[in-house]
This record gives sequence, C-alpha cells and structure tokens, in this order.
Amino acid sequence: MRAILRAPSSFWSRSQSRFDILFSYFSSSPSPSSQSPSSQSPSSPSPSTMKDEYVETDVIELNYTSPTPLTLESTLLLESPSITYNTYGTLCPYTRSNVIVVCHALTGNTLLESWWGDMVGPGKPLDTTDHFVVSVGLLGTVNGNTTGPTSQIPNTPNNERYGKNFPDLSIRDSVNLQVQMLKEHLNVKSVKTVIGGSFGGMQALEYMCTHGTSEESANSNFVRSGIPIACGVRHSAWQIGISETQRQAIYNDQKWSDPYDFNDPPQSGLEVARQIAMVSYRTAMGFQHKFGRKKTTHFERAQYGSETKWDVKSYLEYQGKKFTTRFDPLSYVKLTEVMDSHDVGRGRGGAAAALGAVKIPSLVLGISSDVLYPLYEQKEIYNLLGEPGEGCKVGKQLGVIESDDGHDAFLLEHKQVGDMVGEFLKQV
Repeated sequence: MRAILRAPSSFWSRSQSRFDILFSYFSSSPSPSSQSPSSQSPSSPSPSTMKDEYVETDVIELNYTSPTPLTLESTLLLESPSITYNTYGTLCPYTRSNVIVVCHALTGNTLLESWWGDMVGPGKPLDTTDHFVVSVGLLGTVNGNTTGPTSQIPNTPNNERYGKNFPDLSIRDSVNLQVQMLKEHLNVKSVKTVIGGSFGGMQALEYMCTHGTSEESANSNFVRSGIPIACGVRHSAWQIGISETQRQAIYNDQKWSDPYDFNDPPQSGLEVARQIAMVSYRTAMGFQHKFGRKKTTHFERAQYGSETKWDVKSYLEYQGKKFTTRFDPLSYVKLTEVMDSHDVGRGRGGAAAALGAVKIPSLVLGISSDVLYPLYEQKEIYNLLGEPGEGCKVGKQLGVIESDDGHDAFLLEHKQVGDMVGEFLKQV
C-alpha cells in the first residue's frame, strides 16, 4: 500500500515563524556586532524578540547511565556511557507499548518544549493523552551528563577528560544505548513509532533497519512504525563536504590545541562553523525574502565595503556568538563526524537490502526547498523501503513539507509536519 502526501495549499498561509521574528528584530534594532563591546553578549536581546528554532526552557533533562560498558560498532568498549532523555505522558502499565520515541537533531536536546512545543502535548500530533513520548539523547553532546569529549574518563586519576581521545562513534552506537535505556530502564515492551528530523531522521532509520524487520507481522517488531524526516539513506559527499568546511573553521582557530584546552577552546572557529551551518539550513529565496540587501540602521551611510553592516551579516554574527554559549567546539567536531558515519547499508548488504528488509509502516517526510538534504533523497528512502507485513492497516507513505525555509522547515513548519504526522499515527 503506497501513498504520496503533499501539504494542501492552505498550509502556505503560515503564521509568523521564529525566523520572521528574528528579521523584525534586526530591521528595527542595533545588531549585536554594532553595539559597544560591553553590550555584545549574545543574550542581550530580550527572549520575546530574539527567538530561533530552539527556545529557552527551565525543564531539566534526565540522565541514564548504563550499568555495563557499551560495545561500540568499532568493537571498542565505552565505560559507563550516559545519555539524556525526557518523558511526556504516561506509559500504559498493561501493554507498556503506547510509546513514541523522538530523536533530536545535531545541536538539539531532549527538551521537546524548546523546539517542538506545538507538536507534543494533550490533543497535539504527539498526543500525550494516549501516548508515552520519550525524547532520547545522543552520545557525544554537551547536554546534561552525556558521555562525550568533555566528560571525565571513568576510573582515572585527576578527573582526566576524554578530550581529543574520545572514541569515534557511529549513529548505531547511540541508538543501541537508547534502545537499552528504553528496554531495561523504562521497561518499554515495544514502540508505536520512532520519529526524528535531520540527524534525528538518521537515528529513526537505524531503529527501523534494526528493530522493524520481522516478516511475521508489524506488531511482532520492537519498533512498529517509523517517521524519518529530512535525511537520506547515507551521508553524501555533499553533506560530508559541508560538515568538513565547518570542521576546518574550528581546526584553523589558533586555539585548536593538542591537548585540547577546555578553559580556552576555539570559540571563534565554532562561531564561523555555526554561520556556515545556518546558511546551509536555509535557502537563497528564504534569505532574500527575509533580508534582501537591507542594512542595520546605524550603518546605512556605508553602501558597500568592509564597513557595511548587512542585516544578514548581523544575523549570522549573532547566531555564531550565541551558539558558543551552549556548545563545545570539540563536541561539535565529533558529532559532525558521527553524522558522516550515516549509511544504513553498511554491514547490511547495501542500502537497498537494508531498507527493503523493513516491514513496518512508514511516513517519510521531505522538504520542497531543502538544499542540504534534497527531496530526492527522501524519495530514495521511500522507494527502497519494504512493504509492511501482514496485519498492517497502512503502508509506506511519502510526505512533502512545502516551504521556502529550507532544511530548518521541519523545525518551523509545525502545522504541516503535525498534520501529516498526526494523521499517520491515527492509522498505525
């Protein structure tokens, strides 16, 4: 059973996005770079006027630490690995299977209210009235007590940190630990669906290829359906190249030292890396529509040249500086390398064999204007996925998010994403 979904034209009349709010701020206020040094803190704009895809929240992430070492795909052992997670709703005490797993993106977290607030809650697409929503974290991040490059190495003197010696990870390593946490810590018997966008979509595919391949019936699988969003079957040369430009920005910061200095990290390099990423997450049309050739009010007399303060320049400078307040450069390098490990066909006989073995309902979502993970990549996933097994009420589906905002649309277009996801969940 196949279906191709496309958002109706009514979705095109969208409410003001967080990006619009950003643009309104820059059109009427001095940019962070145009202020005096004492006022250039990235937190200086008020939260009500300076929002992006991730908003601040007072909720604290929970932590899970494995009681046993984790065997990595590389065969190395990671001692006492820890990841963050958060839960919403109530786990059914009888079936322990009303579970929705949400996987976050590269710089995300498990606090869904900070980036998918319109998606999760009573009566929302990920309805916590009927479902137990578990937001799972990644190895290598800086969130909570997650095991990563900034972590202390267990059983070593002087609280030594991993630093650059942190082992190479794959996406499968984090998914294996997440599944362990779900089964052994939360006592989950099965998962109704796993969903994620971008890096989260790659994790969702790993769940599907590992835990959704039983031909007996969909209900015999630990994962009973999957919703990968804005990702491909593997990280392509295009995506690896864009990641590498960001890593090179960090490597070329003179503070990228050996050993790594946690007290004086290469923040300037991370700022540039984030600016490169922010451009790749959007589109030429989106930037032109939001910024055009507008300049900040304090520098309008400089029509061109090094003194010109373009609105888009101020936006990128702000995003770069703000990012350094919540992320570590070495962790960013390691996580982008984890993304580059993405290849569902590795060790499974190729992508066609890996996805063809998936026997659960699926909703693959792509974005019409995504230049980072183009729509043809989601179509490839859809075409390669196997047909669901016996007893499934729904087959595989392909949905298109119509937006000029590029890759970030899965974080901005809550209405479109929510409508397609909500309808799919009613069927599975």
